[in-house]
Parts: sequence; structure tokens; C-alpha cells
Amino acid sequence: MPLAGLEDPYRAYREAIRRRVCAVCLDGTDDAGCGLVSPQRCPLDELLPRLVDAIRDVELRHHVAFAAAVEARVCAHCTLRDAFGLCRPRRDGRCAVAVYLPLVVEAVLEVDARPEAWPDRA
Repeated sequence: MPLAGLEDPYRAYREAIRRRVCAVCLDGTDDAGCGLVSPQRCPLDELLPRLVDAIRDVELRHHVAFAAAVEARVCAHCTLRDAFGLCRPRRDGRCAVAVYLPLVVEAVLEVDARPEAWPDRA
């Protein structure tokens, strides 16, 4: 429970979980409340900060994995690298691949999620 006067930094997550999870939870009540009462609390609520942080950490690691894969499979073929394999635009924060990689990943995953993107999967 947040201290009086302080905003709960996990409020948006808590609300999203209530909409998506509590609505189908077997411990829910008919009035959309929680059937778990003291001393037993819902582990999703009690452990929410740790749960959110763990999920975000894994998501961050996926971005690190994407960056490593791009470095190995894409950047190795970039014409802007010098004879030693160093990329001055990347070092200076001007490489579009490096700067916009999270947005590129989101765009690729969005397209891949469409059924028409992979007709042989349907």
C-alpha cells in the first residue's frame, strides 16, 4: 500500500492486471471484487512490484539480445565501419540502426503478428 500522499508507481500495472486477470480469476467474487481476504492476500497484488520488475528485466534482456543479433548479423556488413570494424556514427549516437532499434523491433513484431504476413502459417 503506498504511503499517504504518494502516488503508487505500479498503479497502471495494478489496474491493467485487474482488468485482464481479476476478471477471470477463480478467486473473484460476483461483484468483481477479490475473494481472498486476510491473512491470505492475492500474490499478484502482494508481489506486484517484483513481478513487474522481473517482466521488464526479461523484456530488457530481449532488447539486449536483439542488439547483439543485429551487431553480429547486420552491423558486420555495414559500409560505414572502418578497416578496424569500428562504426563512428554508432559511437557518436548517429547510427539509425542503433538509435531506432527498439522501434524497428516493435514494427517487425507488429507485422509478424499479422496473419497475412505469413500466409503459410494460416
